[in-house]
Amino acid sequence: MKDLLTQGFKRLVGAAPSYPRGERAARILAVATVKGGVGKTTTAVNLAWGLAKLGRRVLLVDLDAQGHCASSLRDEVPQAPVIKHSVSEILLSDDGLQMIDAAFSTGLPTLDMTQADPGLAEAEGRLGQKIGKELLLSEALEITATHYDDIILDCPPNKGNLTLNALMAAHEVLIPTDLSPLGVQGVDELLGTVMTVRQRLKHPLQVLGILFTRVDGRTSSMNDAVRQRVASAWEGMVFDAEIGINTALAHAQMSGVSIFSHDSNSRGAKDYAALVDEVLARRA
Repeated sequence: MKDLLTQGFKRLVGAAPSYPRGERAARILAVATVKGGVGKTTTAVNLAWGLAKLGRRVLLVDLDAQGHCASSLRDEVPQAPVIKHSVSEILLSDDGLQMIDAAFSTGLPTLDMTQADPGLAEAEGRLGQKIGKELLLSEALEITATHYDDIILDCPPNKGNLTLNALMAAHEVLIPTDLSPLGVQGVDELLGTVMTVRQRLKHPLQVLGILFTRVDGRTSSMNDAVRQRVASAWEGMVFDAEIGINTALAHAQMSGVSIFSHDSNSRGAKDYAALVDEVLARRA
């Protein structure tokens, strides 16, 4: 009985943090979409790598149960990375665990990332049973954020509890989309969720930008039509940088490396380098 009371008291007053606070203050960016197949993970991975390549301390957090961040960078990370806890364990724990407990180093000294976690599929439902369910990730990043300059959150392609947690933890959201009617509709849906987060949950989430991906130069007339529609609806939100269709991006993903490691002179690398520059410029 005494042990049970002690455990309850420790939870009540809060467990001692496993890491001291650092001297940094990360900008937390959610890469989110409700439509799959638009290059969400490709964008999260290469944006994180591009920022880290500039010497910024970056953490890439994979919130998608499919674990595509890890597979996209499998040749850039240790064979069997050692972590204390998985992302889902941290989110579901009542012990005040920090996301840094799920992080490990990559081949780029300034980039850390989390491991693929199939347990996130179950966690999606279990989060709904937690008090303050939308703030669990925010709490898990409180101390972690003081050790990084940037934290990139790769969200699941839906508007579930994990995505809501990401939006509540983030300062800003980047929304990738292809130039298709369904893609545009998906952006509208997600922007509606952003407005709900701002108004109902009182979180000042900013839209850093909408990124056009998989842009096919062979369909320029259709692309221009969609751009005009988008420009009138989302004035000022669309990135100047665009990600064109580029076989080097597919080859990099198949090889398990970033586009910058695979072919730094490719169109894909140049497109993502331009995005990195524009992300930093928009924050200035």
